[in-house]
Amino acid sequence: SAPSLMIADLDAQTPQEAIAALAGKLMENKFIDDADKLVSSAMERENTLGTDVGHGLAFPHVRGIEGGGLSVAFGISRKGIRWNGVQPVHFIFFSTIPTAVNVFYLKVLAGLSESFTKETNRKAALEAKSDDALWKTLVKATRYTIK
Repeated sequence: SAPSLMIADLDAQTPQEAIAALAGKLMENKFIDDADKLVSSAMERENTLGTDVGHGLAFPHVRGIEGGGLSVAFGISRKGIRWNGVQPVHFIFFSTIPTAVNVFYLKVLAGLSESFTKETNRKAALEAKSDDALWKTLVKATRYTIK
């Protein structure tokens, strides 16, 4: 991930809009070539099995990306988005996962999940007023959980 892949105030009403905004960040910063293709693939996955995991967290992703590395864009929806579960989702981590790093992605996912199931880290993320502040919060929250 990178500071340029943060959206501290994600203005999205639906999972598709959230994923599109995060995919747009990835494309704008040259981490991917085709945001629309990724959104389509991610939504196919969401329609099969939603990626919200409770605590207001969702981990939409696309596996099998060729070229490039593992990328994670992070957005905060202050209003919350109705995902597939009962609780609204506020914290969206959108990942592109090359085949070669599937195992590492699971470590990243576990670390993000462990970090953001803690209320103090969720609260700090919600308090971030800028993309740079959100990046600093993400780095601080995951410094012991992602190695």
